[in-house]
Amino acid sequence: MTSVDLRQRGRRRHLAAVETPKEPLEPATVYPVQVIACWGPAGSPGKSTIAINIAAELALGGHSVLLIDLDTLAPAIALYLGLVDTPAGLSACLRLAEQQRFTREEFERLTVSITLGRQELRFMPGLIGAHRFQEVTPERFEGLLQQLAGFVDYVVLDLPQATEFKSPVVHPSTLAIHDFFSRDKLLRSTLAKASKLVFISGCDPVAAHRFILANEYLAELKTSAQVFVLVNRFRTTTLGSGARDEIEQTYLDLAKLRVDCFIPEDSQNIDKATLNGLPLALLKRSSPARLAIGQLVKQLVAGSGTSGSVAKLS
Repeated sequence: MTSVDLRQRGRRRHLAAVETPKEPLEPATVYPVQVIACWGPAGSPGKSTIAINIAAELALGGHSVLLIDLDTLAPAIALYLGLVDTPAGLSACLRLAEQQRFTREEFERLTVSITLGRQELRFMPGLIGAHRFQEVTPERFEGLLQQLAGFVDYVVLDLPQATEFKSPVVHPSTLAIHDFFSRDKLLRSTLAKASKLVFISGCDPVAAHRFILANEYLAELKTSAQVFVLVNRFRTTTLGSGARDEIEQTYLDLAKLRVDCFIPEDSQNIDKATLNGLPLALLKRSSPARLAIGQLVKQLVAGSGTSGSVAKLS
């Protein structure tokens, strides 16, 4: 066995410090509208950037799309888009939906219109502070989606990281949690009921280890989502020239997941897009990351990803 083989086996043994995930349980009730949830482990794997650009590509494809910042820990999409003065967004929409007063006029008033050439993307800002997370219960959010069903084709969600792993993630906003209301309750409900889940990993040994932990968390849920595994900021500098094969084999061995999409490292274009508050498609249509996300969106629309991304191992 070569020294390279030994190093690769050693890295996979290190990642295997977590248990092998269980088989998915029976699916839960799905939402009344097509929901694409973007989620991944702690450590900023790029959820918000991916969510913004998936929503933009869907809108450019002629679909009516609503992007919701559902990150109740650290909402950031408004900042990424350079939006300073935003409407009340999620909080007000939840309240109106609960009162059965959420009309199309209110929808347009409480969301931001983002022009993409001849197309339009609607954006619903999230909570103004992490301390208000209890406003967004699974029941209230599902009630909002019930009334959105006639307004849009797709809802794209940017979700928060989980805080209730076996090794808890400490976040300042978790210090005042009341026992009767779990911060992860909304996250778990959304992951279980979304139509499709874009499950995002980074591209280094630490990110891969966190991804496998997150998959263990996901495996506990009664999810009906079709899972699309995405490796973001793909490069060979952290794992060597065989990085792609090693990541694919590691996720097959330890999580029984196939990688559906690699988004290449494209920091120059992504940084420029952030600086200008734009999706990649409006900054540089030939951006390598933008082209890869465009291909992913074609899979999402066609539903051509692997069922649950669970590989059948021989």
